[in-house]
Amino acid sequence: MGAGITLAVIGAILAFAVRADPDGISLPTVGVILMVAGGLLVFLSRREHHRKVITSVEPAEDPRDPPHVYTEGSLRDIDD
Repeated sequence: MGAGITLAVIGAILAFAVRADPDGISLPTVGVILMVAGGLLVFLSRREHHRKVITSVEPAEDPRDPPHVYTEGSLRDIDD
């Protein structure tokens, strides 16, 4: 989430505070793009933060065999 906030802050600075006008690039446009990308990163990180996968691992009877991995359900909300 920190990267998204950082992108949004840098984008806001470029869009609203920097008054330079370099040739070939529009700093306000780059700032808006960074703010949108930062907001999307924050949204996606918050969405994934509330989900988890529940698995269990049981050792195999024969040590040469791989362990048995069971998924106990799919992605679910922690709040449920």
